[in-house]
Amino acid sequence: MSPQSTPIHLPPELVEQIISELWAVPQSPQERTLLFKTLCRVSRMWLGLFLRVAMRDVHIPCPLFARDFLRLLPERATTQGEADLFTAEATALVNRLCRSLSFHVNGGVSPTGAPVKEPAIKLYSQTDAAPTAISTVLYMVSTFEYLPNLRHVAINYTDWGYDDLFDQLRLAIFPSQVTHLSLQYAFSGRAILPLAVYLKALYTRHRQPRFTIPTLRHLTMSGVPTEFVADMLHVCPELETVEIANPARLYVIAPLPENVHTLVLRVPGVTLSREQMHWWMLTAAMDGKLFHAEAKGRIVVRSGTPDPVAWTETKRHCKRYGVELIYEREESELPCS
Repeated sequence: MSPQSTPIHLPPELVEQIISELWAVPQSPQERTLLFKTLCRVSRMWLGLFLRVAMRDVHIPCPLFARDFLRLLPERATTQGEADLFTAEATALVNRLCRSLSFHVNGGVSPTGAPVKEPAIKLYSQTDAAPTAISTVLYMVSTFEYLPNLRHVAINYTDWGYDDLFDQLRLAIFPSQVTHLSLQYAFSGRAILPLAVYLKALYTRHRQPRFTIPTLRHLTMSGVPTEFVADMLHVCPELETVEIANPARLYVIAPLPENVHTLVLRVPGVTLSREQMHWWMLTAAMDGKLFHAEAKGRIVVRSGTPDPVAWTETKRHCKRYGVELIYEREESELPCS
């Protein structure tokens, strides 16, 4: 007869660390939704610890989550009547703990969350619930001064066109307490990559945007054309650091806003070739006065191992313009873009 097994009880601190690491792993909206539902059902202790993590770094993977998130905001929560355990605990935590909001907009799924039959890229939509959720949540947070500790907003577009943010004024009303904005565009399959390349080449500047975000200090962009970067720099005049993945034709963004002192260039992969550095076109960018004269600019390159000869030449060239070139090793992969 086998001895009776004894349940293992993990200390709450360890459980919270496990949950935090799980929640921080990059996931698709469908995977994150499943993780959310699973962790909420383990036990009451796990629910309480998970809510601390989920309400600190909030992910909105679909429009239904946006609706439920708005229900948690203080004044709205009081109008809902008696709350269940989840709503009561989440409402008590979210306004005090929330430091980041991440939105996920996927053109490759239907409104119900099911994959579409034919892969395609949505160019824009005035009525699609997923991008509309961005505007709605940011409006509520800004107008009613919710989430005083919110500092970072991330918007992740998959299979979506580049003009949505500007044409639909997604960021026109933006929380003043937010200092960091991350924008990522990705494309889900090889079948639509040629169209994605075409869209990048076709992108037209929004030279007179109808909104500005003067409170932003840090801007990160991935999977976007350089002209899109230039438009965002025009919208965010008080930036101090700018990060771009897979940069090219940097002369397009020169000159940077006068307060920008650091430009981060992320190039995923094991190595950084001479050809990749050539496409930065730093000579033309420096000639266009990339950094303001008093900014003491520096360029931080995060990549795999660079070509040593090309790196030395590039560093010497930057030094002639009073710009410091710094290398930080980072072997990573970005989504298809």
